[in-house]
Amino acid sequence: MYEELTNRFIQKSCKYSKGEQERIAEAARFSSKAHEGQKRHSGEPYIIHPFAVAEILISINMDVDTVIAGLLHDTLEDTAITYDEIKEKFGETVADLVEGETKIS
Repeated sequence: MYEELTNRFIQKSCKYSKGEQERIAEAARFSSKAHEGQKRHSGEPYIIHPFAVAEILISINMDVDTVIAGLLHDTLEDTAITYDEIKEKFGETVADLVEGETKIS
């Protein structure tokens, strides 16, 4: 199920360059794996929330780092993923955006 949701989301990144699409796909798979097994109160897979956030960011033509941060925005708070892992895999800008969003109360 996670793979199907992830693949469906990835198709929505077609307005970005090929390299940007690949980065978004990598982040979508990373986020999906990080949230695997987590459920929303409704019982649906948790990953639908980060995908919905990223879809909104795509629809308003945000840059690729912002879209990736949208995909990863709950990973620091809700998974075992660390700032350093995000920084290593997606860059300091993305890691800072994710960390900054996490600190908003």
